[in-house]
Amino acid sequence: LHSTSRRQRQMCIRDRTARQQTLMEQPEIAELFQVLEGNGLKKEQRKMEELVNYLDSMEGHFYQVLQELGEVKEQLNRIQDGGVRASATRIVKQARENVQAVGAQIQTVRKNLLQSAKSALHVFKEKGVGALKSAVSAMKISSALARIQGGLHRAVDGMNRQADKMADLNQEIHVTAGHAKNIGRVLLGKGAKEVSAESTDKGITIGIRKALLAVGGRLSGMEQTTERVRSRLEKFAGKEAQKPSVKGELKKLKEEKKTMPQLPIPVKEQARE
Repeated sequence: LHSTSRRQRQMCIRDRTARQQTLMEQPEIAELFQVLEGNGLKKEQRKMEELVNYLDSMEGHFYQVLQELGEVKEQLNRIQDGGVRASATRIVKQARENVQAVGAQIQTVRKNLLQSAKSALHVFKEKGVGALKSAVSAMKISSALARIQGGLHRAVDGMNRQADKMADLNQEIHVTAGHAKNIGRVLLGKGAKEVSAESTDKGITIGIRKALLAVGGRLSGMEQTTERVRSRLEKFAGKEAQKPSVKGELKKLKEEKKTMPQLPIPVKEQARE
């Protein structure tokens, strides 16, 4: 059953991906890579490839997370008690909303990147290689990744909170069931047993809790990947910023010359004048 579920999930991911081209397959991105490579802008090309590969990877992970949450939703139908099912449904719904917020951020960055690629190509055709290089450098990649990373962090925290709520719900079920059994024992003239406050490690609610924690773990992995990619791109940008340009150095020397204090003219020189 588990292997069948996994195959269905993988098929769903492939079907979902097939309906939407990866960024690497988008005409604008493919053309931008050709232009960057053709004009010797290898660093800019590497920077773009890093971002594109990252976003394509994140989309794959995101669809897998959604599919796993879909399987959790199916488990809700197996809960017989209406009140418990309603509580569990609210918990899973909140978890799904946290994940969908991250998906919206990824889609926004993806859309903005495509638009930026179009703009960069237009600038290149109008103004040349220098303008293209500036356009790629001006893309706010780090801030976009920071927003995704923040969204993933919030989603991980939210997922863990929902898992804790599911654990509390399971404990309530356990205690309630224990008290119900004691009522039956009393009616039969038997002594009541002490009801343990500890929840059991069985049941649908615990299974859902484990699934939510697994999703939280996957989201945490996505957050760590985002941090690594962001760190590499920021280091790359830092190295670029540290390289002094000839124009920049000349401008700096001129500014320093303007601010240098003027030495007083010697008395003898004044007399000659």
